Amino acid sequence: MNCRRRHLCLFSSLINMIYIHIPFCLRKCLYCDFYSITDSSLYEAYTEAVIKEIKEHKGKNVETVYIGGGTPTSIGDGLKSIIEAVTDNFYFSEDYEFTVETNPKTSDSLLINEIAQMGVNRISLGAQSFIDSELKTLGRIHTSKEIFDSVEAIRRAGINNLSLDLMFGIPNQTIETLGKSLECVLSLDPEHISAYSLILEEGTPFYNMDLSLPNEDTEREMYYLINETLENNGIYRYEISNYAKKGMESKHNTRYWKDYEYIGIGAGAHSYNNGKRYNNVCDVGKYITGSERKENITFISHEERNLELFMLGLRLKNGIIYNGEYPEKVNPLIKKGLLELCGNNLKLTPRGTDLANLVFMEFTND
Repeated sequence: MNCRRRHLCLFSSLINMIYIHIPFCLRKCLYCDFYSITDSSLYEAYTEAVIKEIKEHKGKNVETVYIGGGTPTSIGDGLKSIIEAVTDNFYFSEDYEFTVETNPKTSDSLLINEIAQMGVNRISLGAQSFIDSELKTLGRIHTSKEIFDSVEAIRRAGINNLSLDLMFGIPNQTIETLGKSLECVLSLDPEHISAYSLILEEGTPFYNMDLSLPNEDTEREMYYLINETLENNGIYRYEISNYAKKGMESKHNTRYWKDYEYIGIGAGAHSYNNGKRYNNVCDVGKYITGSERKENITFISHEERNLELFMLGLRLKNGIIYNGEYPEKVNPLIKKGLLELCGNNLKLTPRGTDLANLVFMEFTND
């Protein structure tokens, strides 16, 4: 990274957060509903289009950059070109966080080492499970051994901020197999873990398949096992699905939950900037040509932003400072044992965390 670009510029605007979407995968997983494609012939043209959009925001101060997908590392040299464009066009804070998502199958040790040298200081690795039969069920293209190999390459590259994705509620998964995956996670000593339950999204292959899924009680037991195991080993939950060692919470995602503005770059990427939300078209071809790039532009009112900030803050373990907002919603949820006041903080109870979606629906229903 060009060192002069790491320091915030006093004469530049501050946007805080940049998200860049790389919508390519070697193969799409059976449960995934994120926008991604497998056409490698578009790598070069897409890379050029992303760099062009990056340059449109040249000179902004940023604190976090997150390159997600898809699988960003699947485009190889294209990823390096995008990272170079980021470091050439933005100014960075001293304590910047620069995350790249990767898959164990595409975590080539040379590529990981090169992007670390370019300024990437955090890797989010999509492990999902350490049981090979579960990985196969999910349609993942890697094995459990390749997770270990990837982590070794990441550590050897000098990256000391590693996040692992872990999934529960997988078809045919048991408490015992989840326990084995957790043992493997702990043996790799990650700084951060994102643990998500499988959700059957409409439009995915899983949605119409006859799957043997853990029942609701077993899935809740799995969630409790993850909480207890990680916290007993010094990795604490700070958001509904995210855990970290002290001081290693994701700066980028925490800013989402605190309703910071951000710029999204790439096909399908969303932005929240200057009081409005919009997204780039979910079509790589249209994005490359530049036609109809931005769509769904929505201006956010003061009331809408306050409600979003309120709801996003409740995702955090410590909740929000409560000043009496929305009493007609909050008081019944407190009586039901889903929210609680701890001093001035309003937060989800353990039961409220289990039923978080129902809690949030109360604030969106008129």
